[in-house]
Formats: sequence, C-alpha cells, structure tokens
Amino acid sequence: MSRLGHDHDFDPDAQDDVTASIYRIARTGGPTVLHLGSEPVAVSRALAVLDEKKVTCVVSDDEALGRAEGAGLETYVADLEAPGWHAPLQARTYEVVILADALEHLRDPARVLRDLREQQFVAGDGMLVVSIANAAHEAILTGLLRGDFSRIRWYTASSLTQLLAACGYIVTETHGRYRSAPQAPGAASDEAAPTDYVLQVRPSAAGPQLALLRARLDDATQRLAEAEARSRDLSALVEEERAAFREEIGRGADELARLQAQVVRLQDETGRLRGELPPLRDEIERLQGELAVAREARKATLLRLKTIQRSRSYRWSRKLGRSVGVVLAPVLAIWQRARARR
Repeated sequence: MSRLGHDHDFDPDAQDDVTASIYRIARTGGPTVLHLGSEPVAVSRALAVLDEKKVTCVVSDDEALGRAEGAGLETYVADLEAPGWHAPLQARTYEVVILADALEHLRDPARVLRDLREQQFVAGDGMLVVSIANAAHEAILTGLLRGDFSRIRWYTASSLTQLLAACGYIVTETHGRYRSAPQAPGAASDEAAPTDYVLQVRPSAAGPQLALLRARLDDATQRLAEAEARSRDLSALVEEERAAFREEIGRGADELARLQAQVVRLQDETGRLRGELPPLRDEIERLQGELAVAREARKATLLRLKTIQRSRSYRWSRKLGRSVGVVLAPVLAIWQRARARR
C-alpha cells in the first residue's frame, strides 16, 4: 500500500509505528468509526478513503477541526472533560472507537470510558482501539526533564488494563511499539521496554469482575511477595540458628569426647582397684584374725589381773605399801628440806 498524500502521512505496513498499528487494528472492525482526540487525523482519513468507513471525529480545538475537515471527515468540537460532551452523538452507535493518545490528557478518563458504554456509543460487539505512551519507558522521564507536561496521567499496559476492566472492558490484544527517543542525561538505555502500547479492547460485562479479580490477584501477589520476604528472613534466621546449633554441637562433641576419655580413665582406675581388692580383703581377714586373738589375750589378762586383785597376798602387799609410805613420808620431807638448804 502506498503512503497517503497528507501532512500526517504514515506507512500502514510499518511495524514499529503507533499510527500504523492503530490503523491496522481499526480497519478490522465494522463500518462506523468514532475517533476521540485530536491525533492522528491520518488514521481517520485512511479509514474513510482506503476502507470506505464512515468516520466521525470529536476534536478538542479549532486547529484540529480544520485538519479533520480538510480531510473530508465528519467532525465535532467537544471538550471530553465537560459533562455532556457526547450530546452531538446521541442515538449513534459505532463498531470502532479510537482513543489515540487521549486518555493520558484527561483528568477523569474513567468517566469518558463509562460514557461510551452507558450511552451505547460502542456496539456490543464493537471494539476500542487505545494507544498510550509507556510510563515505564525512559522517554517519559526525558520529556518531563525537557519540560513536556502535556500529559496529566501516565499509564503502563498493566495499569491501563486495570482502568479499562474497572470501566467494563477487557483487553483482547496488546501491541508494544518501539521508537527511538532522546535519552535523559545520565539515563540508562532501556531498549527492552516498548515506548508505546496499542490495545484492542472489547466491551464486557465481566470487566468489573475481572478488575476485582485482578485487584485481588495483585493483593494476593503482594501478600505472597511479603510472605516470601518473611520466608527469606525466617530462612536466614533458621540458618543462623542452625549455624549456632552446629557450633554448639561441636562444643558438645568436644565436651563429650573429654567426658568419654575421663570415663575410660575411670574405668581403668576401677579395674586397677578391683585387682587390688582381693589382697586387701585377705589382709583385712588376717588383721581381723589377729584382732580376735588380741581380744582373747586381753580377756585372759584382765581375768588374771582380777584374780590377782582378789588374792590375799595382793591385799597384804597394798596395805604394807601404804604403811611404808606413812613411815617414810616424814623422813623424805626432812631430807628434801636439808637438800634445799644446801
């Protein structure tokens, strides 16, 4: 397919071009198209000229109105932020609704998405074609650093999917597109992340339930991440306790070895003492025999002594001794005094 002759021309076959992606998805839909937002007019013109679709454009200013009217399109000027923006479209239904780089510039994009469903502007079997710049790409940061504050909202594919689900839509296709963009000073290259996303979206009553389930899934994922973090902390603590336990076991093993060596020494000492026990028993028996003999000898001696003490000669010798003592006592005293005077 040749390029279109227009100020906003594009190559419909380009693979890394957001405008071409929007066009290729939109042309697969029904014959009526509603294009919300100022850009890209080239998509609406291509759909009208090349695919003979009936295209209605709702633009935000007179400049965009001039470009759309110059392309021969049905065009209305309306502020998507204002209530009742859809008044000129009453009683119309479209098989394709294009929101190209539009949701990022709205303060309440959810209200516009709900209006499309509640006012039945999008057919039940119709589709939305939505494009956004990827907020996860460094090109957004580069634009902010250069003073581009035209966007008031920033989306990733995941966050936009959640918004659409909450408003009653499901994403059926997601296309990432890449384009070269100036890098912010000192920023690292992130060529793996798409710079833009183009989504094919279908209305679905299951959208809110899906959004709820996705929110629950995100919550469960967060709780799982927290549980895994706690599990890692506990694993580290358990490993510390294991290390301390192994160290304690090592000390216990050393102490056990010392006690076992002491038990062996005690067993050896016990064996030696048991070997010495029989001779000691023999010696004790011998001494007990000698003691019995000594006791018998003592008894015999005491008996003889009592016999002697009872004899007449013993009594007379004692009396004689006392008498001699009485006689000799004065003589002994005189002798001691005489000796003392010398």
